[in-house]
Amino acid sequence: MPTAADPSLSHPQPDPPAVAGVARSDVRILLAADRPAARCFATKLLRDSGYRVEVAVDGFDVLGMLAEVKPDLLLLDGRMPRLDGFQVCALVKRHPGFAAMPVLILSDGGSLFARVRARLAGAWSCLPKPFTAEELLQAVSSALVHG
Repeated sequence: MPTAADPSLSHPQPDPPAVAGVARSDVRILLAADRPAARCFATKLLRDSGYRVEVAVDGFDVLGMLAEVKPDLLLLDGRMPRLDGFQVCALVKRHPGFAAMPVLILSDGGSLFARVRARLAGAWSCLPKPFTAEELLQAVSSALVHG
């Protein structure tokens, strides 16, 4: 059992890589949310955690950016104008080049309906809003490792 004099207690240990054998700085996340505050919070949190983040304001932007960004993960707000996260996920999952990419949908309240809708669209998971920084980082890490 570690004691107060144990050096492991005074020096934080580095986080493990998000994907086995891949540094977080090599992981590209394409984030889409229509609310500026949500985009800013998630982008800052993910970048501060070492991820490379590209930002889109809606589903159409995501579709336009996919080929260029080549993300390892899509992080989509379930509620966006024009194309919401569920619709974008369903479209992306139909494309052979992106079908295996994990998609994490952020949904208001995280109702059973939203979780089922996310699964039917092909999402790896549905994270209910509001969420904590820790919950978002854990969901992203899990989606990258297991998705």
